[in-house]
Amino acid sequence: MKKITIAATVAAIAIAATAYASPYYALHQIKTALAERNADALAGHVDFPALRASVKTQLEAGMARSIEATAGSDNPLAALGQSIAGAMLGKMVDAMVSPAGVVALVNKSAVSPQGGADASADGPAGGAQNKASYTAGYTGVNTFVVRAKDGNAQDGALVLQRHGVWGWKLSSIEIASAMAAR
Repeated sequence: MKKITIAATVAAIAIAATAYASPYYALHQIKTALAERNADALAGHVDFPALRASVKTQLEAGMARSIEATAGSDNPLAALGQSIAGAMLGKMVDAMVSPAGVVALVNKSAVSPQGGADASADGPAGGAQNKASYTAGYTGVNTFVVRAKDGNAQDGALVLQRHGVWGWKLSSIEIASAMAAR
């Protein structure tokens, strides 16, 4: 009976440890897909409807702030311009944040994980200045956030949401405040 209890405890600890480590593994898979320029593997780690909604909401809010600061809230043409721009923005985001958009982004080398590979010898440690550094951690049971190393909330972040016990998908991008305000 004691062996069964020990085995059950070890199994429970192993399951909890793998569930805890699963977003780190998903992040590793995303980085590997980018390095290998494997758009299909990358698309498998993205929740496109949630990501589209997140990007649209943030860009529309930034656009509304910009229009209000420029034209004022009492200008009737500002509201018309905002509605037209919002419709165009929605179609642009739908086109860019899609499986086809990810394929185009990766295949056209817009995402270049080897950006530091051609760095000159003058750079620190063979291109170490170009190596991305980030912090990653849980912000809730089902939310995992990846930020730039300095951890400044204004720099933006990638947000992964839990899908099942071990699955994680990129579901939101917190756009840097400087970009969102433009």
